[in-house]
Amino acid sequence: MFEFHSSLNLQSGGDLQETEISAPSAKVNLQNGERIRVVRIAHASLTPALRGRERGLARRFPQIEMEVIAPPRWHETGVDVEAVPDDLFRVRTARTFFSKHIQLFAYDPFPIIEAFRRHKPHLIDMDHEPYSVQCAEIITLRNLFAPKTPIVMQTAQNIPKKYPPPFSFLERRAFRQVAGAYMCSETVREVLVAKGFQKPMQIAYFGVDPEAFRPIERSPFEPFTIGYIGRVLEPKGVLVLVDALAQIKSENWRLLVVGDGDVKTGMERKLAEHGLLERCRFVGAVQYDETPAYFRKIDVLAIPTLTTKSWREQFGRVIIEAMACRVPVIGSTCGAIPEVIGDAGIVVPENDAKALAEALRQVINNKKLRAGFAEAGWRRVRENYTWERVAEQIFSLYRQILKLPNGEF
Repeated sequence: MFEFHSSLNLQSGGDLQETEISAPSAKVNLQNGERIRVVRIAHASLTPALRGRERGLARRFPQIEMEVIAPPRWHETGVDVEAVPDDLFRVRTARTFFSKHIQLFAYDPFPIIEAFRRHKPHLIDMDHEPYSVQCAEIITLRNLFAPKTPIVMQTAQNIPKKYPPPFSFLERRAFRQVAGAYMCSETVREVLVAKGFQKPMQIAYFGVDPEAFRPIERSPFEPFTIGYIGRVLEPKGVLVLVDALAQIKSENWRLLVVGDGDVKTGMERKLAEHGLLERCRFVGAVQYDETPAYFRKIDVLAIPTLTTKSWREQFGRVIIEAMACRVPVIGSTCGAIPEVIGDAGIVVPENDAKALAEALRQVINNKKLRAGFAEAGWRRVRENYTWERVAEQIFSLYRQILKLPNGEF
């Protein structure tokens, strides 16, 4: 069922007053086949392709009765995406207000309030950073309308930033009131610990659908293709990639760039200066469910991200999508990239065009090396990065927060 809500009668027989809740957590006693009711609030969970986390939970744990709240539309993966229904759970839409910034917008509160009142969740799961406006709003609505319901937050901030007021206050408030957190990498966990978060934590990676991202046999007559898939921004290392390509002019390769960003023109200009532009194809930003087709057109993925004051790779979802398609990966040492690649690719120092060029040369000229990385990556995805495996990681935290006995579910 797909519902749009814009109004709700809030008559409650008295004035509403928020009472700060300090991380409620209580044992759930399920009666007569009752399911665990979860409300998941996530700004990017707009389509089935973008709901891998929620769909993985619903498939792996049918004992969960999920309800998802998302905006009716969002600018995701470089394109505007409209929310659509799902066949596994109810999707409810809540408009956004005040800002398009990912940390500063607010939800229309009425659909969230109605979900709390009607769904009566045992657990609230939100994909919002602890210092964000949305996190503060969701905590306030929980305190007013579902005060006994614990909240877990999904967080991805892996830079130890100190925020100015009021965001520093919002972060401390969230740390007091949420019951636990899960994060996409060890680098994120380290930041939470450094900031003093002492609640239950669980690493729950991003996942990939191996049915959508699957390998195909490429024609031996196609040119060797280096792929870059992501936003075309300077911190993503795309200009370093161009410098590396200039050092392997003599090799037989083509470049495929899928994505858009503010240095696309600069990247094209630099390629032209090196006489390489004719060997490159720029596709632009595409819908997320269109990306598997492009992974099947490349022989190696480059992800040369750079660390800056405001940028550090939180996970690198394209890495596991490439590995699921049996595409070798060359990544930099930035953030979580080495953690995600493991032994299934090559890691080079960030901002080192020479090292990147040498890694590309190795992969281009060594078919056996490519095959080894392809097999290792495919195996690594099945062991760690399917959405069902991610669901197990998330449910481990749910079990701890809800005090579910071991062996149940």
